[in-house]
Amino acid sequence: MHQQIFLATLDSSSYPNTKVFVKLVSGSYSQNVQDHLAAEELAPKLYGFAKVDGAPTAYIMEYLDPSTWQTLYEFLQSDAALFQLRDALQKITTRLNSKEYVHGDLRTNNIMIRTNSPRESPDLKVIDFDWAAPVNQVRYPAARNPQIKGIKWPGKAGGLIQDGHDWELISSWLPPE
Repeated sequence: MHQQIFLATLDSSSYPNTKVFVKLVSGSYSQNVQDHLAAEELAPKLYGFAKVDGAPTAYIMEYLDPSTWQTLYEFLQSDAALFQLRDALQKITTRLNSKEYVHGDLRTNNIMIRTNSPRESPDLKVIDFDWAAPVNQVRYPAARNPQIKGIKWPGKAGGLIQDGHDWELISSWLPPE
């Protein structure tokens, strides 16, 4: 599956001169799961999408400025304290579970963190909804990278992504309490 990402400017009556992130996707992408998490500010807002026969679908979403947002992976490389991170991550999986959704790929590179959050607890946003869907309606790719340090994939390659797998994956890389 070939994907491209880029920045653009959305200029409509509702969103004049708004910097956006555009992801071109040739395969599946769950805008329903993204919308569900975005309603609680746990994912970038999806402004819309454009589909043309024979071309990838362009998903247009909120731009997370790198001057204030970074991947959780990058954040953890800086030896930053994991202040209240467990609660924030549980909030994400609880929100997914409330609608019987799974993300399937909640690794640190698919979670953004606002590094200058005005609140005590961190602001997190989930990205990359290529494997997301209702529970037991989407499968892991047939080939997953088993060599990713600190990751223990739940379920089998090619198997259904089930309830509890998201937290199981997070627990494989999140340091114990």
